[in-house]
Amino acid sequence: MLRWIDDVPRSAAMNMALDEMLFNEYKSNPVLRTYYWDNAYTTIGYFQKVKDTDGSGLVRRFTGGLTVNHHNDISYSVIISSGFFNVYNQQEIYRNIHLAIQKALQMLGISSIILDKKTGNTSTSSICAQTFCKNDLILNGKKIAGSCLRRRGSKLIVQGSIYIYLNDTAKKVFSVNFAKKTAEFLKTEIKVSSFDNNDIRQAQNIAGEKYSNLQWNNKF
Repeated sequence: MLRWIDDVPRSAAMNMALDEMLFNEYKSNPVLRTYYWDNAYTTIGYFQKVKDTDGSGLVRRFTGGLTVNHHNDISYSVIISSGFFNVYNQQEIYRNIHLAIQKALQMLGISSIILDKKTGNTSTSSICAQTFCKNDLILNGKKIAGSCLRRRGSKLIVQGSIYIYLNDTAKKVFSVNFAKKTAEFLKTEIKVSSFDNNDIRQAQNIAGEKYSNLQWNNKF
């Protein structure tokens, strides 16, 4: 079963903490969490240097990738193990998730393309949306979906964002269809889920110790 959590808007620290908690506690069934932001935030990849970014107020992710500015974007995390997908083929999982996003957007009348190869627009930008890579999702020449990942043993987490404005109704429709298309490529069914009080407490502890901590966020 695909455990699908369509979460409420939260702070950057809590969004990152909830993803890490889900990854740490992953047992066997894949997880899809779609989530939103209660304000404007910026997250950076685990290995990014603060001096190479735009300034303070950043939250460092525990996955890789580049700088992402959040506010009206739709974000997601997918957590799977080798029992459901080849987690060692990063491009394959990246492409399949973007195909699921593409199909979900098509159901809203939004047509996009997936890049077949890395383009020349890779420059020296530290901004994810300005750096084009193979299997990125493109709409009218602009990157609208990108993601980063981390693998631990036979399990993998992919964190991503969709840089497109949708109203609240369209967001819900998209999220439902994204979950359906993700379940399709994983060849499983969907189980709707949510966080309980214990989950929130655990995430609050992680957020306080890590993602709200300058020592973590200014790590490099």
